[in-house]
Amino acid sequence: MTYLPEVEVIRKELEKEVQGKRFKTINIKSASSVGRHRNRPEFYKLLDGRKIEAVTRRGTLLLFELDEGQTLVVALGSRSGLTRETATEEAGPDTQFTASFTTGGALHLVDPAKDAELFVVPTAELEALPELSTGGIDALADTFTWHAFGQELMLRQQALALLLRDETFILGLGDLYADEILWSAGLSPQRRSNSLTSQEVRRLYRAIFEVLYEAVKQGGVEVYDDTDGDDEPEYADFVKVYDRVAEQCVRCRRPIEQVAVEGVMVYACSGCQT
Repeated sequence: MTYLPEVEVIRKELEKEVQGKRFKTINIKSASSVGRHRNRPEFYKLLDGRKIEAVTRRGTLLLFELDEGQTLVVALGSRSGLTRETATEEAGPDTQFTASFTTGGALHLVDPAKDAELFVVPTAELEALPELSTGGIDALADTFTWHAFGQELMLRQQALALLLRDETFILGLGDLYADEILWSAGLSPQRRSNSLTSQEVRRLYRAIFEVLYEAVKQGGVEVYDDTDGDDEPEYADFVKVYDRVAEQCVRCRRPIEQVAVEGVMVYACSGCQT
C-alpha cells in the first residue's frame, strides 16, 4: 500500500507545485479509476476549469480543494505515485490519470496495480465519506498525549502487531511501518497492548513519531526493482526489519525473523524486541 509518510511527502511536494493552478484537460485511461461516477465524461466535467485552492491530506487520502465548493479526492493504490510533470511529458504505460493546467504543467498518476481511485465530491460532504470515519489517529496531524495513548492501549487488549495495523486505532502504518515502529520501541509484536508498563507505552508513543517523521524526512520508503531482474522490492536504508529475514539486526546482531501473530506475518528481532 501507499503508506501515511509517502502520502504526506506527495502532499508537501504538490502543495508547492499545483496550488493556485486551474485544470485544463483531463484524461482517465480506465473507467474503473473513477468508478464512483457514472462515466468518465461526468468526472471530466466536474474538474474542467476548476482551480486548486489547497492540497491537503486526511489519513492516506489526498484532497485537492477546488473552487466552487468541490474537492478532488485521490485514494492512492498499493504502488501509486502522483507527480507534477511538464505539459509535454508523455504518459507512460502505467499512467492512469493525467491533467494539464491552463498555465502549464500537468499531474500524472502512475498506478501499475490499477487500484487507485479518484472522485469529486462537494466539500461539505467530505465528512460523510466512509474512508474518513474510521476514527483512527493520524500521527502526522493529530495531537494526542502519551497518557491518552496508553489508556487506549489498555482498552484495546490486542497483540501490538495487529493493533498497529488497525485503521480504527492508527491510520496508514500498514505492515511495514507497524513492524518498524515495534522494532524501534523494542517491543515484541506478540505483546498485548494492555500488558505494557508506563515506560513501554512512552517508548511506543515516541517510536511512532520518530519512525514516521524520519520516513517523511527521507522522502518515504523508496521501493524499486532489483537491477538483477528478479523483480524483488528493495527498501530504503532506514528500514530496519521489514522484509529483512536472516539479515543481522543492527541493534543486537541477531537474525531478523518472520513470525506469525494470530495469522498475520510480521518481521521482528527476537533478540531485542521483548
